Amino acid sequence: MHWLFATGAVRFVPEALLVFQNGGFFGYSETTGGYAGGQAEYMRVPYGNFTPFKIPEDCEVEDEKLVLLADAASTAFWSVDHAGVKSGDTVIVLGCGPVGLLTQKFAWLKGAKRVIAVDHLDYRLEHAKRTNKVETVNFAQYENTGEYLKEIIKGGADIVIDCSGMSGKMTPMEYLASGLKLHGGAMGGIVIASQAVRKAGTIQITGVYGGRYNGFPLGDIFQRNVDIKTGQAPVIPYMPYLYKLISEGKVDPGDVVTHVLPIDQAKHGYEVFDTRTDGCIKVVLKP
Repeated sequence: MHWLFATGAVRFVPEALLVFQNGGFFGYSETTGGYAGGQAEYMRVPYGNFTPFKIPEDCEVEDEKLVLLADAASTAFWSVDHAGVKSGDTVIVLGCGPVGLLTQKFAWLKGAKRVIAVDHLDYRLEHAKRTNKVETVNFAQYENTGEYLKEIIKGGADIVIDCSGMSGKMTPMEYLASGLKLHGGAMGGIVIASQAVRKAGTIQITGVYGGRYNGFPLGDIFQRNVDIKTGQAPVIPYMPYLYKLISEGKVDPGDVVTHVLPIDQAKHGYEVFDTRTDGCIKVVLKP
């Protein structure tokens, strides 16, 4: 039996449960390593003697939680760690998808005194408020969300973590430019972050961006001594630590999983995730 997901695979074997992850992206073309996609019953895992993390045989954690170790949970924890979240910080998290929701949890774990979640989908904001006890802001309700956030925080957040990336909501102009290959996709998250962060604060870019971007607010960032941190999460060293947190009940990532489906319903899972319908946040395919 296998668990299958975008950037890794979990395979049940008699000896142990192994979680695989590597630095490239499975199924993302030659741009990110040229590795074949993970949406299959079997897959080749490069550097298989390095990437697996062995789950203890006496593990009692549910599979739906374990499957998050190799990607969403590790990426989220790395985001708050890399951003330098510390006790007393005010943190804004842009995007309430799986990584954004888990980032909110870990921001609290790191000692944040205030966590604000930003999205434009009400059901995801409601989920964030219910499961993570955060403040929520729907950016579609404000003409200038960044300035609004800066105002309610009285000077801006210590750290803004962008978990939306280029898959965020595009403006009509961005949509047109992206279609013409003149622009990499949505950039609203970066713009909001540049306005909502305090002077000498930090912007952590976790959401995936690609290509070139017009109108990047570099001047605003430079003039206010703001640090930018970004990159792919090096998840392998984080998995053992996160497993310990989850197995000891110090954090529960499982509430981001809204759909557990058999593999013959994969098409439906892709559709509700892509269209953001049926209250979908995270789909797990369980053969």
